[in-house]
Amino acid sequence: MVSEKILERKKQEVEELGNIFSKNGVYLFDYRGLTVPQMSEIREKVKALDADVKVIKNRLAIKYFEKENKTGFGRDLFKGPIAVAYADENFVGVAKVLVESEKEYQSVELKAGFIEGVFADKAKVKYVATLPGKDQLMAKLVLSMSMPLKKFGMSIAAPLRNMLILMKNLKDKKEKEE
Repeated sequence: MVSEKILERKKQEVEELGNIFSKNGVYLFDYRGLTVPQMSEIREKVKALDADVKVIKNRLAIKYFEKENKTGFGRDLFKGPIAVAYADENFVGVAKVLVESEKEYQSVELKAGFIEGVFADKAKVKYVATLPGKDQLMAKLVLSMSMPLKKFGMSIAAPLRNMLILMKNLKDKKEKEE
C-alpha cells in the first residue's frame, strides 16, 4: 500500500505540472542523446529569455491531463524521456531556441507544445518559431504609427518649403540681373 507522504508528494508534483502547463508557451521535447553540457547550453539559452526547462515524469503528466480532462493528443506524446521548456512572456523566443537546438543537435526532438493553453503539434510549434519576437513587433507597431504622422508633417511643411525655395530662386535671379 502507498503511504500518505508519497501520495501527498505526487499530488504536489501534479500541481507543479499544472503551474507549468498554465504558462503561455509550453514545449515538449525529447532530450535523449544530449550530453550534460549540451543540455546545460539549452537551459542557459532558455533561461536567458526569462523562461525555464524541466524534465518531467510521464506518468504524472498523464495524470495531470486526465485530471484536467484535456484531450486532443495521445498518450504516445509522453513516451520516453520528456523535458518541457516553458515561458509566459517570451514563448516565441523559447520556440526559436528549441527549433535551433533541434537543428544543431540531432538528438533533440521537438514533440509538441501548448500555446496559450491550446495543443500545438510539431509543425505549429515550428511555425510559431518563425514569428517575430515581442520587441520586433513593438518596433513595427511604433513605426507604423509614426510614419503617417511623419508624412503628414512633411506634407504640411511642403508648401512653405516650396515657397521659400521659390523666393530664394527669385532673389538669386534678381541679383544676377543687377
